[in-house]
Amino acid sequence: MNRRDFEIEVERVVESIPAEFMSRVENLSFQVEQWADVEILEELGFEDPLELLGYYRGWPLPERSHDYGGCLPDVILIFQGAVEEYVRQTGEPLRKVIGETIIHELAHYFGFSEEQMDFIEDLWAAGKADS
Repeated sequence: MNRRDFEIEVERVVESIPAEFMSRVENLSFQVEQWADVEILEELGFEDPLELLGYYRGWPLPERSHDYGGCLPDVILIFQGAVEEYVRQTGEPLRKVIGETIIHELAHYFGFSEEQMDFIEDLWAAGKADS
C-alpha cells in the first residue's frame, strides 16, 4: 500500500475514536513513518523494527504543568512497514491493527505505562478468547 492510502486509513481510525476521548486530546499529531528509527528502537530496547508498530513521543497528560502550552505537539507515530508486516503474518485486518496500535499509543498519552498497557491488553486478549 502506498503511503497516502495508509495515511488515509490512519485518519479514518482516528476519526472513529469516540468523541469523549478525543475531546480530551490537545496538541497531538498522528504521523506515519515507514519504520522506527534507530534512536527510538534503542530507547525502547528493541533491535528489530518489526517489533514496533507505533510510538508515542511527548509529555503524557498527567505530567503536564500549567506552563505546558505553546510547545510543539506530541506525536503518535504509526510505522507502516511494521504494521503491514504484522498484518501479513497474522491475517488480522489492517484497520484493526492500526486501531489497536493507536489506542495503545493514546493510552500512553493519557499516562498509562507500558506495564499497565501490557496488563490491560492481556485482560483484553483473555476476554476475546472467551467470546
